[in-house]
Amino acid sequence: MKTQDLVARLASNVSPVERNAVPRRFNRALVRGLAGSTILLVALYGVRSDMPERILTTIFWVRLVFPLAIIVAAMKLAQRLGRPGAPLGTAWFAAVLPIAAMLLATGGILLATPPGYRLELMLGTTWRTTTASIVLLSFPPFVAMMYAMKQLAPTRLALAGVSVGLLAGAQGLLVYSLYCSEMAVPFWSVGYVLAIAVTTAIGAAIAPCCLRW
Repeated sequence: MKTQDLVARLASNVSPVERNAVPRRFNRALVRGLAGSTILLVALYGVRSDMPERILTTIFWVRLVFPLAIIVAAMKLAQRLGRPGAPLGTAWFAAVLPIAAMLLATGGILLATPPGYRLELMLGTTWRTTTASIVLLSFPPFVAMMYAMKQLAPTRLALAGVSVGLLAGAQGLLVYSLYCSEMAVPFWSVGYVLAIAVTTAIGAAIAPCCLRW
């Protein structure tokens, strides 16, 4: 076959790419993942009886800002990693900024806390189950986001897996925050950040196999 014939065949029946196809694909995965995590939360843990009172507190909404900030930044990062050769720019910095801010806030709080109470603030009362629960609730978002990434053309597979794991962990944390009773910032920087680190590591580990063309 001549080169011109090959080019003509490849160029035939080409349809235009849907505008904003990448953001739309990830937005659909985001909705599906959050819905799956919410269903899993209700099925495994139920709904807290004191939820109406908690919603009226300021700290409840402050706690939600942390995973929401990660989700917004990680979505931008994942969208760029889904395109071959797309520059990352400050996307990495924006993705880790909420975590860095949380750790800095925790450091300030612990410095102002008497030494005898610091460990209690960091571990809370649910340290044995919180991280595992968040990782478990991250499974539906992880599957949805990994599938969305698979439909694109990532070339930096491990990094793409990192963005997927980061997104999934933040979504699982967002849903679990609706149930968790812990309100101490130092606890968030331990249990919550550890859970996100676990999902991010899982994403980096399995992405080269799952996203391989």
